[in-house]
Amino acid sequence: MTTNGKMTRHLDVHLVTSIDLPPDAAPALAPAGIKARVAVSPLPDEAGTHVSLYLAADWTLPIAALRWLVDQVVRRTRRLFDLGGAGATLNADGVPTAVRSAIGLDLRRAFGAKRGPNGAGLTLSSPDDERYATSEDLFRSWVNEDPATRTSLAIGRDAEALPSLVELHDLPGRIEVEVLDEAALAEHGLRLLLAVGQASTVSPPRLIIARWEPNNEGVSDTPIMLLGKGITFDTGGINVKPYESFVSHMRNDMAGAALVFAAFRHLVLIGYPRPLVMVIPTCENAVGENAMRPGTVVKSHRGLNVKIDHTDAEGRLVLADALSYAEERFAPETTLCFATLTTAALQAYGPHATPIHFADAALEHALSQSSLETGEDLHFFPARPWHFEANRDDEADLKNTARLTGYMPAAAGSRNAAHFLLHFARHPLVHADIFASTWNWAGDHPGTGFGATGTPLRTFLRALESLANA
Repeated sequence: MTTNGKMTRHLDVHLVTSIDLPPDAAPALAPAGIKARVAVSPLPDEAGTHVSLYLAADWTLPIAALRWLVDQVVRRTRRLFDLGGAGATLNADGVPTAVRSAIGLDLRRAFGAKRGPNGAGLTLSSPDDERYATSEDLFRSWVNEDPATRTSLAIGRDAEALPSLVELHDLPGRIEVEVLDEAALAEHGLRLLLAVGQASTVSPPRLIIARWEPNNEGVSDTPIMLLGKGITFDTGGINVKPYESFVSHMRNDMAGAALVFAAFRHLVLIGYPRPLVMVIPTCENAVGENAMRPGTVVKSHRGLNVKIDHTDAEGRLVLADALSYAEERFAPETTLCFATLTTAALQAYGPHATPIHFADAALEHALSQSSLETGEDLHFFPARPWHFEANRDDEADLKNTARLTGYMPAAAGSRNAAHFLLHFARHPLVHADIFASTWNWAGDHPGTGFGATGTPLRTFLRALESLANA
């Protein structure tokens, strides 16, 4: 059997506790920490190849390490046997459930969802994992989409379709959506968001708000707020972003918006018992005669005057106005903020890592437990006064390029940017700087080719679900 002129191929991945295999099995290339063998046989009645990959490791190792080790062997095996477009299965009955789930989701991402009885791809055994995979697919597809298509207007249209989910899936609650245009933003004083997006007509400033209100008597009506940065493309503005600062990848600067949209939709579809508010400030940070000028002082929604010291530190500006406005309206219990906020996150923490700022003890515990099961790498940092004060300015109340004193003019970029947002918060705020983790910078993120990784959506969803059920 052939598909599109190519032989049908299949990869069968076995996670085993020992590597005792038939004599026709051959060793496979594997990094230290995992053993691998490969057995190859023809597919019955088909002009194709069946590759059985047997992997043995200490399955009690951290799942983050196991995901990476397994993925390295799978990548090498796919190249060796030309398994592009192949189908795949996972057999992992002898390993912990969390390991099977995490590696299964990686294989699903690598091979895609199976289409039809003879189609390529991979089917997951757990309905929960299928839901996570679908939400990650949505998250990744938005981030990978051409920024000329995935504009602020497109994000608004997708948000406006969310209420149809209630009737379509017979959900126990209701969804309301608002999209604020330039006139409404000006009326409400969101001048920072307007300043960042004022040079773009293709992807103009918008503030998108969606509310989920479940039919759940006896549950607090105080919402959890999901806030996501939606810069659909970041040129850097007049302080043009150089090639070395990854300007060619800046379609990913709306990953925070993509994450909160996928998370909101996921939680609504499982009938999340708590009210939710999704907030997306979105626009393009374009270069043009109307672009915001370095050195300009802009009055924020909160009333603080902010000096635009550098136009490539725009994410914190749009988030500050959105946070202030939405907090004033909805008084959330907690705001979870997601943004590809700083290149410094990649420089300081390396690929795959997500620094989490300001989580309280209960949320940090829930996220830590969840990350152990997903294998997504989180690092927690508390608030500190020196980072908070580093955002002060002599000319205005604040400036958007925080500094430490003395010989460290550009230090602690991710920490200082996160603390900038604290100046606009009146309710608990938790910020995740997802710049390093949500894009496959090193090229070795498990199950991921070029582009978006889907991280750390899964960890936050599991944590929110566990807290709701506590």
